Amino acid sequence: MVFSVIHKKLIRRLIYKVVLMMLLGLAIGEQAKGQEYPWSLQYITNMQVLNPAFVGMWDKSGLMVSTRTNWVGINGAPLSQYAGYFTPVKDQHSGVGLSIQRLNTGLEKRLSLSGDYSFQVRLDMYNYLRFGLRAGILNYDNNLSNYQLYPDHIPDPEFNPDVRFYNMTTFGAGAVFFNEDYFISISVPQVINNSFKVNRNNFSASIYNPKTAYLSGSYIFSLVNGVHLRPNLLVVGTIGKPIYLDLATIAYLPINLQVGINLRTTGSVCFSAQYTFKNKMRIGYASDYAVISDIRKYQVGTYEFVIGYELDNGRRKYNRPNYF
Repeated sequence: MVFSVIHKKLIRRLIYKVVLMMLLGLAIGEQAKGQEYPWSLQYITNMQVLNPAFVGMWDKSGLMVSTRTNWVGINGAPLSQYAGYFTPVKDQHSGVGLSIQRLNTGLEKRLSLSGDYSFQVRLDMYNYLRFGLRAGILNYDNNLSNYQLYPDHIPDPEFNPDVRFYNMTTFGAGAVFFNEDYFISISVPQVINNSFKVNRNNFSASIYNPKTAYLSGSYIFSLVNGVHLRPNLLVVGTIGKPIYLDLATIAYLPINLQVGINLRTTGSVCFSAQYTFKNKMRIGYASDYAVISDIRKYQVGTYEFVIGYELDNGRRKYNRPNYF
């Protein structure tokens, strides 16, 4: 009994240290400006997008592709595509992944290629701790000279020359504590403050927001008739911006269908649904609507499609439900 109490205290201290180190990583460095790390509307069932520690947690290898259109109705609004492959290795004690992502906003183009690695530590009979690292290359391109300036369309010398094909390094890290019932996750997907310079008036700008941290927790409730309910809280903190919350609930139905709803302090609500075919292929759809934000007057929502496929190589027994 005494050993069990001491062990639990050590686990709590370890989790506290991991969270503290990740928050310190968020706090270090100058104030960042720009758009946050692009993430999925359906992150609740694709946590590896936010946290590399989730890569390889599942019994199967998997492929995932997605496309998201932001703020339909606004010309030049963000459009993103994502594709990734993830697999466990070495008896599921570690995992690897490879992903490619494209984000276009107006004439600005970002293309990133990233590799993930995770490893798992067993704390006791029921609890585990996983750590993950993400590294890659970001290619940035912006045809500044092609912008139509409002209202007089007079060329601005500060918009020349174009910013063409800058390659920069990306690096992120994450950790997740979990068991069969719940998890606690923290990650900083991009910790490097990349910048570029163009040869006009020694202009310098930060083009990527590297200091965004994601803290998330989720619990699985088993209800009647094979229904499972999973509430999830996501806290997003970015230097120079207010902290905001994403409160989500997803219901797993025995007919291979899951439905969810997200409420965000940014003033939007998101509805999602995902269906699984023969325990292999997943097709998901999500729509996000501004409710109290002023932007609702100018757009009709954000929409995302996700397709995932799990590879059955016949070498493993699959007995862990993929609830997160």
